[in-house]
Amino acid sequence: MNITGCDTISDEYFVKQIKYMNDHFNTNMKCRKLFIVDVEWDKLWKLYYNNVPDNINPIYKTNNVYECSACRHFFHKAANIVAIDENTLEYITLFGCERVEELNDVFEQLDKIIKQAPIRDIFLSNVERLGTKEDRELLDDGTVTRYNHYYLDIPQKFIGTHQDMMEARTNRTLLESSTSDISLYAVNTVLELIETDSLYRATEWKYLVETFKNYLEEYENMEGCDENTFYWIKSIELGAMTSRIKNHSIGVLLSDITSGMSLEDAVNKYEKIVAPTNYKRPKPIITQEMIKNARKKIEQLGFIDSIPRRYANITDISINDILFANRDVKQQLKESEGIFDKLEKFIPHKVQNFDNIQEINLDEFIEKVLPHASEVELYMSYDFGKNFVSLIAPVNADAPSMFKWSNAFSWTYINNLSDSEIKQQVKSMGGDVDVDLRFSIQWNTGDWDKNDLDAHCTEPDDNEIYFNRMKSSKTGGWLDVDIIDPEKNKPAVENIQFKDRSKMTPGEYLFRVHQFNYRGGDDGFNAEIEFDGRIFNFNYPFKLNQKEYVDVAKVLLNDDNEFELESLLDNQSSNRTQWNVTYNTFIPVSLICYSPNYWSTNNIGNKHVFFMLKDCVNEGKARPWFNEYLSNELLEHKRVTEALSSVTKVEETENQLSGVGFSLTQRNTITLKVKSENIERTFNVII
Repeated sequence: MNITGCDTISDEYFVKQIKYMNDHFNTNMKCRKLFIVDVEWDKLWKLYYNNVPDNINPIYKTNNVYECSACRHFFHKAANIVAIDENTLEYITLFGCERVEELNDVFEQLDKIIKQAPIRDIFLSNVERLGTKEDRELLDDGTVTRYNHYYLDIPQKFIGTHQDMMEARTNRTLLESSTSDISLYAVNTVLELIETDSLYRATEWKYLVETFKNYLEEYENMEGCDENTFYWIKSIELGAMTSRIKNHSIGVLLSDITSGMSLEDAVNKYEKIVAPTNYKRPKPIITQEMIKNARKKIEQLGFIDSIPRRYANITDISINDILFANRDVKQQLKESEGIFDKLEKFIPHKVQNFDNIQEINLDEFIEKVLPHASEVELYMSYDFGKNFVSLIAPVNADAPSMFKWSNAFSWTYINNLSDSEIKQQVKSMGGDVDVDLRFSIQWNTGDWDKNDLDAHCTEPDDNEIYFNRMKSSKTGGWLDVDIIDPEKNKPAVENIQFKDRSKMTPGEYLFRVHQFNYRGGDDGFNAEIEFDGRIFNFNYPFKLNQKEYVDVAKVLLNDDNEFELESLLDNQSSNRTQWNVTYNTFIPVSLICYSPNYWSTNNIGNKHVFFMLKDCVNEGKARPWFNEYLSNELLEHKRVTEALSSVTKVEETENQLSGVGFSLTQRNTITLKVKSENIERTFNVII
């Protein structure tokens, strides 16, 4: 405090010190970020008051000149304000100003104490002036005395509320938490996913993630600054959006990746938060780091030469892995028999007599019929259009097996399915498959087929179940999956199911498919009918015209409450060709074998039986392998191996081994014509 007009020794020093402090604040502090340090203001005030020299602090009336309530209030509001030097990251305090000699020592002590305290808050003021510049008093003799005090005029950018300070404090806290919970590796991974368009609407996060990456790099190279100060400075620079990144959906993804969650699971979790339920990711989740690690593992295991693939032919297979070979191809097989083994052909075999058409299960057919067969022909029903299969071999015959089984062979069905997935696809779309009777259709399994196909069921009383009448109150029949707009790269399915046969009316149920809206797709459809644990497969691989109906099958619920099925597909179409095979005719079988996972001593996974047909040629783009085939040592790299299989071309081969295959987990009946030296018989073989 100063008393203007009074000839006191304190006046000269005090007015000068106020000017020095204000000049210092205006020049060196208000142009920077301002903070409050965690030191009690009254401690600073007592230090100041008790250390002012007596010669400039005389008694005025009852108190010392510097014992002033206005200046004390100024210390309360402003003494612990600091600015941060952006180059040295050191504090600049109010007491670091130029000083009059008389106050130099106490200001130096104040400056030192404040510089040792941590930042507690940003500085904001709810008033434009801290302290009181001056006030006046009318004395008894009529004169007016002016008193000078410490004060600061606060720029508008530092005017704010308590709520604003709370927000800033939260920003700083969450920035520290985000720094701890999000790694630079996770940030780089997400940026790569954004660049490759592998995340739903992720481009809107690109700038934020890039900004946070720059911050993390700066944090890792931080020197000359304690972390608390760094968090406060950066939380102001970055703003709320970046400081609170861990609270955003993209931050959840970053945190999950950092915590060690698999990339696929982390992305799936992210997309459940931000994407609609019917969203399908346009590209697989794969990054450069993943490719690098997968390549390293493949090289370590010696599988590099196992990746190039081609269609297998007859000369690739050992005779020990064959159940039957036509007499025309036996000499081409890889022989492992010795010279004495060849004498077995001279041993006479008793030829068994069969009825003209006999029903027989597969095991019995293989054990009792095939050993005597010289030729086998298979009746190519339309139902088998989805069963086309090709055997795939490595280009390098000496390449090691990268599969769960010991040989290097794989297989792929038409439209690159390893097994029928209609039932699983229906289930994934919310359809009920745990029912007494199910009719499911599937399309859009190859090129994008945008057609709007509809599943229909006509009940015994002529009631129709379809998209416009989805549920029957009488029988409980229900169309519980209905697709209108098929998505790219995602098979479309529809499902009509009858939960409980006891509620069904005895009689015929006609199942058919309707082309409600033709949009250019010409690949037809697949269908399944399931009852009593048996799955019946149907395929119609031809174009459906606008408003065309295709009858698939009739299911009869008889008086004994049992189902009987009649296929209708073969009765309504002329002979057509697919994979160079003509439907509704008998086709010569070149060889019969199990799937490679059951060759030799292997016994792994689902078992298939293959009937390789003469002149059958794969007309599509075959998949060289599926992840489910691969060695367990490659499972952690499944995203890369899946992508690799999509770009690895299967090379053409003369006399490729293609035909039809059947999983032994599904019910099928095939008609085979078998010739031996003395007899020809036809069998319905139950698989």
